[in-house]
Amino acid sequence: MTAAGPQPGQPVVFRNATVLTMDDAHTVLTGGEWDMFLIAPGLLGRPATRVAMLGNAGGTTGRAFGVFFPAVRYDGVEIDPQVTAVARRYFGLGDNPNLIVHTADARPFLATTTARYDAIFVDAYRQPYVPFYLATREFFALARRRLAPDGVIALNISTTPQDHALAHDVAGTLASVFPQVEYWQALRFNALVVGFAQPVSPAEQARRLRSLPARLRVLGRLYARQARPVAALDDPWTDDRAPVEWVTDAMIVRYAAQGRSVAERLLPTAPR
Repeated sequence: MTAAGPQPGQPVVFRNATVLTMDDAHTVLTGGEWDMFLIAPGLLGRPATRVAMLGNAGGTTGRAFGVFFPAVRYDGVEIDPQVTAVARRYFGLGDNPNLIVHTADARPFLATTTARYDAIFVDAYRQPYVPFYLATREFFALARRRLAPDGVIALNISTTPQDHALAHDVAGTLASVFPQVEYWQALRFNALVVGFAQPVSPAEQARRLRSLPARLRVLGRLYARQARPVAALDDPWTDDRAPVEWVTDAMIVRYAAQGRSVAERLLPTAPR
């Protein structure tokens, strides 16, 4: 990073391999994976009051919440204070006055907080490797205890166009804890996996999603049409056995063996 700082549209790369992209100056929507989480309040069937983002990074989803769900208290949990400092300087992290940043590791934060959330978002699955302790049955059981009785958890999981094994295994593990789990391949390289603390029928989901703010209803329609149920794994990942490296290495090797890159296709919320 130069002394003058990055320009809009340029990536910001940190030594720990965290990569952020400058937000568009005219909208809080990006068309990228951050927008996927914005469907979650619509799945509740009631107004959300408090959510947590585990892996806050630049706070892009939190900024959008400040516009579309301004009454929601938003707890952004970020392990790296340098990322938070850059987000405050360049990403408008302070734009949402209800966004409170907690400098902490996600799992210890959940283990010690007394808060109960309407939604918990997990956006800490950064490639090349998922933190294994955020993808196990024990972690998901902890998250469920921190949810409201009708709350939801939503996970952003990386995929490739031909390989969804990592997302499949994490989703199947989540389904060993939550009574209803759904998989939405929203982007070529990102899937949203949603766990419901209480089952909700497809018809009721579609009805609830129509209550989203007008600009977000297109995401609700996509989710209602494309989300698929997930069954629990027979052998879910645990704190004692979570083969993240094996599954991720295989995905990387298979993608590299293709010898070509595939461009991402943005969500319809992308700036025009």
